[in-house]
Amino acid sequence: MNNLQIIEYAGIRVLTTKQLAGMYGVSEKHIKQNYANNKDKFASGKHFILLLGEDLKAFKNKVENFDLVGNRAPQLYLWTEKGALLHAKSLNTDKAWEVYDYLVDFYFRAKERQQALERQMEERGELVVDAPENIRIIEAANRVKDDLICVRVLLEQCSKYVTRDEYNRRRQQVLEAVEIVRRDMLQFAITDPREVRKVM
Repeated sequence: MNNLQIIEYAGIRVLTTKQLAGMYGVSEKHIKQNYANNKDKFASGKHFILLLGEDLKAFKNKVENFDLVGNRAPQLYLWTEKGALLHAKSLNTDKAWEVYDYLVDFYFRAKERQQALERQMEERGELVVDAPENIRIIEAANRVKDDLICVRVLLEQCSKYVTRDEYNRRRQQVLEAVEIVRRDMLQFAITDPREVRKVM
């Protein structure tokens, strides 16, 4: 669930049919059929947003994960929080309800929750660390993230059928990458944030 890509349209968070099906543990066809069987209950703009033509083209250009949108798809349904609720009601499975609760708390309303938390902290004038705006910490953290991606790719290369010499070469690359991770992790660990008071 934590790997769900965030998609926003017109300032609100939405889910594609593929995402919603994956979260609810059903096929895309099941979601489409569910909509077709209950069309009278779904309202455009309230439960879903239908993209066609230039709107769809513009949206595709903004979506980084192109797997979510077929290149030749003539239309695309984007489901809102209320649309996800109607699908959960129709499916009426324990998994669908569990996932819907998760989506409300950590996807659809996550931005609102974060903004409310920030407002609360500012109103209280609490002392917080400046990690979200500290360039040195951000850069150090990003280096570690990039290092870990590199290690993951190298490890995947070690899981293939290759000659022993090639395997040993790839394994050495992993060890060298791990050393880089260790070095950058150390740099991250010694980079201290400053405390700032968040007030309105």
